[in-house]
Amino acid sequence: MTTFTCLTAALLFAGLVAVVSPSAAQTTPAAAAPQAQGQQDHQAHHPAPAEQPVTQAQETEMAGMQQKMMADMKAMDARLDALVTKMNAAKGDAKMEAMAEVLATLVQQRATMRDRMMNMQSQMMGHMMQHVSAGMSPDMKKMMAECPMMKQMGAAKEK
Repeated sequence: MTTFTCLTAALLFAGLVAVVSPSAAQTTPAAAAPQAQGQQDHQAHHPAPAEQPVTQAQETEMAGMQQKMMADMKAMDARLDALVTKMNAAKGDAKMEAMAEVLATLVQQRATMRDRMMNMQSQMMGHMMQHVSAGMSPDMKKMMAECPMMKQMGAAKEK
Protein backbone atom coordinates (compact mmCIF):
# COMPACT_ATOMS: atom_id res chain seq x y z
CA MET A 1 0.00 0.00 0.00
CA THR A 2 2.90 2.35 0.80
CA THR A 3 4.39 1.73 -2.65
CA PHE A 4 1.02 2.49 -4.22
CA THR A 5 0.76 5.70 -2.20
CA CYS A 6 4.28 6.78 -3.22
CA LEU A 7 3.58 6.04 -6.88
CA THR A 8 0.28 7.90 -6.73
CA ALA A 9 1.94 10.96 -5.22
CA ALA A 10 4.78 10.85 -7.77
CA LEU A 11 2.35 10.61 -10.68
CA LEU A 12 0.23 13.40 -9.25
CA PHE A 13 3.25 15.64 -8.86
CA ALA A 14 4.57 14.82 -12.35
CA GLY A 15 1.16 15.55 -13.83
CA LEU A 16 0.94 18.88 -12.06
CA VAL A 17 4.43 19.84 -13.21
CA ALA A 18 3.47 18.98 -16.80
CA VAL A 19 0.29 21.05 -16.54
CA VAL A 20 2.01 24.22 -15.32
CA SER A 21 5.33 23.99 -17.16
CA PRO A 22 5.86 26.75 -19.75
CA SER A 23 6.32 24.22 -22.57
CA ALA A 24 2.88 22.78 -21.84
CA ALA A 25 1.20 26.17 -22.13
CA GLN A 26 0.59 26.63 -25.86
CA THR A 27 -1.62 29.72 -25.62
CA THR A 28 -0.85 33.05 -27.19
CA PRO A 29 -0.45 36.11 -24.95
CA ALA A 30 -3.74 37.53 -26.26
CA ALA A 31 -5.59 34.30 -25.46
CA ALA A 32 -3.86 33.91 -22.11
CA ALA A 33 -4.99 37.29 -20.73
CA PRO A 34 -8.73 36.46 -20.44
CA GLN A 35 -7.88 33.00 -19.17
CA ALA A 36 -5.56 34.46 -16.51
CA GLN A 37 -8.24 36.96 -15.45
CA GLY A 38 -10.76 34.14 -15.13
CA GLN A 39 -8.34 32.17 -12.98
CA GLN A 40 -7.72 35.18 -10.75
CA ASP A 41 -11.46 35.68 -10.31
CA HIS A 42 -11.84 32.00 -9.49
CA GLN A 43 -8.89 32.03 -7.08
CA ALA A 44 -10.26 35.00 -5.17
CA HIS A 45 -12.74 32.81 -3.32
CA HIS A 46 -10.25 29.96 -2.67
CA PRO A 47 -7.79 30.92 0.07
CA ALA A 48 -4.45 29.12 -0.02
CA PRO A 49 -4.05 26.44 2.66
CA ALA A 50 -1.83 27.24 5.59
CA GLU A 51 1.56 25.70 4.96
CA GLN A 52 3.11 23.61 7.67
CA PRO A 53 6.70 22.50 7.47
CA VAL A 54 7.36 18.85 8.16
CA THR A 55 8.68 18.52 11.70
CA GLN A 56 10.69 15.86 13.45
CA ALA A 57 7.72 15.34 15.79
CA GLN A 58 5.52 14.47 12.79
CA GLU A 59 8.13 12.04 11.49
CA THR A 60 8.41 10.40 14.92
CA GLU A 61 4.64 10.18 15.30
CA MET A 62 4.25 8.51 11.92
CA ALA A 63 7.03 6.03 12.68
CA GLY A 64 5.28 5.20 15.96
CA MET A 65 1.99 4.67 14.15
CA GLN A 66 3.67 2.31 11.71
CA GLN A 67 5.30 0.34 14.54
CA LYS A 68 1.95 0.08 16.36
CA MET A 69 0.25 -1.13 13.20
CA MET A 70 2.91 -3.83 12.72
CA ALA A 71 2.56 -4.97 16.35
CA ASP A 72 -1.24 -5.07 16.00
CA MET A 73 -0.92 -7.16 12.84
CA LYS A 74 1.34 -9.64 14.65
CA ALA A 75 -1.22 -9.91 17.46
CA MET A 76 -4.00 -10.47 14.91
CA ASP A 77 -1.94 -13.20 13.23
CA ALA A 78 -1.29 -14.89 16.58
CA ARG A 79 -5.03 -14.85 17.35
CA LEU A 80 -5.82 -16.41 13.98
CA ASP A 81 -3.09 -19.04 14.45
CA ALA A 82 -4.61 -20.02 17.80
CA LEU A 83 -8.12 -20.19 16.34
CA VAL A 84 -6.96 -22.33 13.40
CA THR A 85 -5.13 -24.70 15.76
CA LYS A 86 -8.33 -24.99 17.83
CA MET A 87 -10.37 -25.55 14.67
CA ASN A 88 -8.03 -28.27 13.38
CA ALA A 89 -8.23 -30.13 16.70
CA ALA A 90 -12.02 -29.91 16.96
CA LYS A 91 -14.43 -32.69 15.95
CA GLY A 92 -18.09 -32.69 14.94
CA ASP A 93 -20.21 -29.66 15.87
CA ALA A 94 -17.28 -28.09 17.73
CA LYS A 95 -15.36 -27.98 14.43
CA MET A 96 -18.20 -26.07 12.75
CA GLU A 97 -18.30 -23.59 15.64
CA ALA A 98 -14.51 -23.18 15.46
CA MET A 99 -14.71 -22.58 11.70
CA ALA A 100 -17.38 -19.93 12.25
CA GLU A 101 -15.17 -18.27 14.87
CA VAL A 102 -12.19 -18.22 12.46
CA LEU A 103 -14.34 -16.74 9.72
CA ALA A 104 -15.90 -14.09 11.98
CA THR A 105 -12.44 -13.12 13.26
CA LEU A 106 -11.07 -12.82 9.71
CA VAL A 107 -13.95 -10.54 8.69
CA GLN A 108 -13.56 -8.37 11.80
CA GLN A 109 -9.78 -8.08 11.37
CA ARG A 110 -10.11 -7.20 7.70
CA ALA A 111 -12.58 -4.41 8.47
CA THR A 112 -10.28 -3.07 11.20
CA MET A 113 -7.24 -3.11 8.90
CA ARG A 114 -9.15 -1.48 6.04
CA ASP A 115 -10.24 1.38 8.30
CA ARG A 116 -6.71 1.87 9.62
CA MET A 117 -5.19 1.76 6.16
CA MET A 118 -7.65 4.31 4.80
CA ASN A 119 -6.87 6.64 7.69
CA MET A 120 -3.13 6.18 7.30
CA GLN A 121 -3.27 6.61 3.52
CA SER A 122 -4.88 10.01 3.93
CA GLN A 123 -2.29 11.00 6.54
CA MET A 124 0.59 9.75 4.39
CA MET A 125 -0.60 11.68 1.34
CA GLY A 126 -0.82 14.85 3.39
CA HIS A 127 2.61 14.21 4.86
CA MET A 128 4.15 13.52 1.45
CA MET A 129 2.61 16.68 0.05
CA GLN A 130 4.28 18.66 2.83
CA HIS A 131 7.62 17.28 1.66
CA VAL A 132 6.81 17.97 -1.99
CA SER A 133 5.45 21.47 -1.41
CA ALA A 134 8.58 22.54 0.47
CA GLY A 135 10.44 22.78 -2.85
CA MET A 136 7.58 24.08 -5.00
CA SER A 137 7.30 27.36 -6.82
CA PRO A 138 4.52 29.75 -5.75
CA ASP A 139 2.63 29.02 -8.99
CA MET A 140 2.72 25.28 -8.31
CA LYS A 141 1.54 25.81 -4.73
CA LYS A 142 -1.35 27.92 -6.00
CA MET A 143 -2.29 25.28 -8.55
CA MET A 144 -2.25 22.54 -5.93
CA ALA A 145 -4.39 24.66 -3.60
CA GLU A 146 -7.01 24.81 -6.36
CA CYS A 147 -6.89 21.09 -7.12
CA PRO A 148 -10.20 19.37 -6.24
CA MET A 149 -8.39 16.24 -5.04
CA MET A 150 -6.19 18.28 -2.71
CA LYS A 151 -9.24 20.09 -1.37
CA GLN A 152 -10.89 16.73 -0.75
CA MET A 153 -7.80 15.51 1.11
CA GLY A 154 -7.88 18.64 3.26
CA ALA A 155 -11.54 18.08 4.07
CA ALA A 156 -10.81 14.46 4.98
CA LYS A 157 -8.05 15.60 7.35
CA GLU A 158 -10.43 17.94 9.18
CA LYS A 159 -12.92 15.13 9.95
